Amino acid sequence: MILAIISTVNVEARNVEIYVIPGGDSIGLQLRPGVYITGKYDVKMVNGEVTPWKSSDLEVGDKIVAINDIEVSRIADIQKILSSLKEEGELTLKIKRKTQILMTTCRAVRDKSGKMTLGLYVKDEVLGIGTVTYIEPETKKFGALGHAMISDEVSGSNIGTISTSSVRGIRKSLPGIPGEKHATLNNNPVGTILKNNEIGVFGIVHDLGDFSGSQAIKVALPNEVHVGKAELLTVLGSNKIESFSVEIVEVKPQSSKDIKGIKFEVTDKELLEKTGGIIQGMSGSPVIQD
Repeated sequence: MILAIISTVNVEARNVEIYVIPGGDSIGLQLRPGVYITGKYDVKMVNGEVTPWKSSDLEVGDKIVAINDIEVSRIADIQKILSSLKEEGELTLKIKRKTQILMTTCRAVRDKSGKMTLGLYVKDEVLGIGTVTYIEPETKKFGALGHAMISDEVSGSNIGTISTSSVRGIRKSLPGIPGEKHATLNNNPVGTILKNNEIGVFGIVHDLGDFSGSQAIKVALPNEVHVGKAELLTVLGSNKIESFSVEIVEVKPQSSKDIKGIKFEVTDKELLEKTGGIIQGMSGSPVIQD
C-alpha cells in the first residue's frame, strides 16, 4: 500500500478503497504563482539616488495583485504599466501578505537610463526539482513534492507545469550541509499544476505514458499505517526508479494537512552511501508498506 496524501479524495471519511499508480519519477516544476517582491533597492537617477518605496508598506514576500486597479500576474504586466506612464508619480498597489489584502502606494521614478521603475526586485516564476508521489489512473490527477513550493496557497486553471527530469549527479549530504540531486529538465511540459499548498503540488498529467509507473496499488488508510519496514521509490541516476529500504519509526494521528504524521529512517546501505540520507530533489518520493 502507498502512504500518499490524496488532495482530492477524503479517503478515511468515505471509507472506500482508492488505487493510484505510485510515482518515483524525477520531475522539474515551474510554478507561476503571480508577482512577488524579493527585494528593494535605491534607484540611481541623473541627480543622485531616490528611494521610491520609502513611504510604502511593502515587504519582501508580498504578492503584487494590482497596480492602479489593473490586475497583474506576470512581470510583463508591471513593465507594461510602467512603460505607459508619461511622468513620475504615486501608484496605488494592491498587495497580498499571507492572508491579508492591503493597499499601499509606491512612487514610479525614472532612472538615469530613462526607464520607469518602482525600485523593487520581483519574480513571477519558481523553479524546482522534485518527485512524483502518485497518479490517479482514471483522472490523471497527480500529487508531488510533499511540501509547498512557496508559502502561499495558490490554485488556478494553469499556474504552472511539470516536465520530465534526468538525474545527472548527486551531492551527498554532510553534517550541516544538505545534499541534492543535480538534474537536467526537458523543456516540453508533461503536466499542468493546478494547486500548491503545504502538503504538495497537485495537477493533471497529459499522458500516463510519460511516467514509469503502470500498476495501481491501494492507498493506505491512516489506521493501516504501522511502525516497521517499508520501501521508498526514487531516482538517483538518469530516470531509473529504484526501491530503497526505510523503517517507519513513528505514526501519529493526523489531519489531512499534517505532513509530519509519519516519521521514517533510511536503512538502505546503498542509499545512505550515495546520498547520506534524504536529499533535496527526493521530496515527494512515495513510501510503500505491505
